[in-house]
Amino acid sequence: MPKRVIGLLLVFTISGGLLLPGALWSNPWNGKVVLQAFWWDCWNARYPQDWYTYLAKLCPRLRDLGFDGIWIPSPVKGNAGINSMGYDVFDHYDLGDKDQKGTVATRFGDKDGLLRLIAVAHANGLEVYPDIVLNQVMGGEKDSAAPGDPFKRFRYPSFPDAQGGRWPKDHWNFHPNPDHWCTTGDWCEQLFGPDVCYLDAAQGGGGNGQYMHDKARQWLVWLQKQTGADGFRFDAVKHFPAYVVEDLLSHALGDPITYFAVGEYVDNQQQLLDAWAGQTRNRAGTFDFALRATLAAMLEAGGFFDMGRLPADQQKNRLKTVPFVNNHDTWRGVFWDSEPGSAQHDDRSDDWRRNRDELAPTIDPDNPRADVAYAAALAVDGSPMVYYEDLFVNSGPERFNADPADHPVRAYLVNLIWCHQKLNFKDGSYLVRYQGSPDLLVIERRGQALIGLNDHGTDWLDVLVQTDFGPRVKLHDYSGAHPDDMETDEQGRVKMAVPPMGYVVWGPAGITGGFALPARRTMQEFQLDDDLGDAREPAPGYGGKIRAGAYRTAGSIWTAAHSTVKIWVFTEGAKRIQLRVAKPAADGSQSKQHGHYLKTAPASNTIPLFLAFETDREGYHQLAVGIAHEDQSPTRAYVKVEYEAPAVSDKF
Repeated sequence: MPKRVIGLLLVFTISGGLLLPGALWSNPWNGKVVLQAFWWDCWNARYPQDWYTYLAKLCPRLRDLGFDGIWIPSPVKGNAGINSMGYDVFDHYDLGDKDQKGTVATRFGDKDGLLRLIAVAHANGLEVYPDIVLNQVMGGEKDSAAPGDPFKRFRYPSFPDAQGGRWPKDHWNFHPNPDHWCTTGDWCEQLFGPDVCYLDAAQGGGGNGQYMHDKARQWLVWLQKQTGADGFRFDAVKHFPAYVVEDLLSHALGDPITYFAVGEYVDNQQQLLDAWAGQTRNRAGTFDFALRATLAAMLEAGGFFDMGRLPADQQKNRLKTVPFVNNHDTWRGVFWDSEPGSAQHDDRSDDWRRNRDELAPTIDPDNPRADVAYAAALAVDGSPMVYYEDLFVNSGPERFNADPADHPVRAYLVNLIWCHQKLNFKDGSYLVRYQGSPDLLVIERRGQALIGLNDHGTDWLDVLVQTDFGPRVKLHDYSGAHPDDMETDEQGRVKMAVPPMGYVVWGPAGITGGFALPARRTMQEFQLDDDLGDAREPAPGYGGKIRAGAYRTAGSIWTAAHSTVKIWVFTEGAKRIQLRVAKPAADGSQSKQHGHYLKTAPASNTIPLFLAFETDREGYHQLAVGIAHEDQSPTRAYVKVEYEAPAVSDKF
């Protein structure tokens, strides 16, 4: 490919329109960097059936790398039990505390471990976004009256019995049903199990769809309060109405819409991605599959790709867009050739491009142009998502035995995340400074960073560009490609050079250091009611209405030593109640033999019993409530707790 001499481009075209430098969208307030904190069939032999604890141990490293949040697997019990990756949902109200489908814990851990992970992440300044699966369920009992798939009767354990759990379902709650006799199209086609119908009368359905919509809303509100989650990732959103996501988020997270929420709308057509986000009233964005297809095409072309087209291939509704390179649906195997120097990395047709049932070909994270793809994903608008398999070199013997303290990472991703966060990409408007070459693209985050991307296979490329840094400002290349600093001229321009199949990130000189996100306290709420929990062994016995003569255990929280815990207990109807908080054993495990915090006081649905105390030691504190007077009837109770977990621990 011949070397090109590239000059300054003063105007440029995006999606058919002429724009001047400075005329593009600014990066929104949600410019977070998010880790997809799992991979398909993820497992760690150091923490068997306990991915939550592995992630809790990993949180300090993720904080130090500069992440804002983590996307975790679906936390509910799947039909395949320990083998479930969370997309074959069986019981939405089972977070690993019911004995069903051959296990109490999910593949990823039990309910206590889930709540601890979220609290430890908060203590490290990280947000947590559970995966939400609403399109389908699996594992129901056979119903001979059900049309199509006959396994559409769902009953779940409750505290008193095996059939009284929340959100029961029957065949008329799925497609097809008497209100909406439909089996084709995105909303009606069965893909992975009985297809849920959410259509109410206004949408051509009826009472059966409204029932499922109402129950889904109640569940997501419960899940957010129970876990303290900060946002959500919604699975397969093309296959049920967008207004369901909008309604659920408005009730679970409310306003303002500054939380992270993203839907998996699998389509490369920008207008469809934009339309879906708009239909949620921008409460949720979408993964930018249009941009991802372009990034994959860049690697596929092997140096014969027009970099100038990349900005136009982003989706246009970028308020909550999530640029990404890979995820669990683009690779479900091992990057078998992922070793530096492998001649296989630029093989664009061998079997690593497809494995099992991916939605799209993978982008090998060790392809020589993978750093260019990730540099683009982090340079554009939105909250970029980094895939676990890309961040970590996860193809060797440590794949199923990784040490969270030193699992090896890819240096270019560590560098790009650092640049995005330390140079505050999100605080600078998104400007395309140069796109006049098939091989070179220059993006500025106004006054924060200048990012150059070069697709050429052998040549450095250079270009003179206008910047908003101002005149005579010293700039440093934080990519490490240039050892020496440079200075803008009197007009604020610079001539920048970009290495072949590489990137540069120029920003104000003198920026150093790591990350010190402020620790956050966690708020979680436990409901005590008969249609929740499971009293049977080996389940932990959480749930049940509170009553006289016995304590009902709400759950457990893992607190830091010598920290303040605040607890509020509300009851339906005025009651005199007792709250007991059992202290942990010396190793942090649950115990009823090491003392308690106790309080007896009146409570109602408006005036709670309140208890605050300083913890003696780190570990699980068990929360239990009973009624103090024998003549008072059982009632539902809500135990709301605010606490701080340790950021690091040697006890789990």
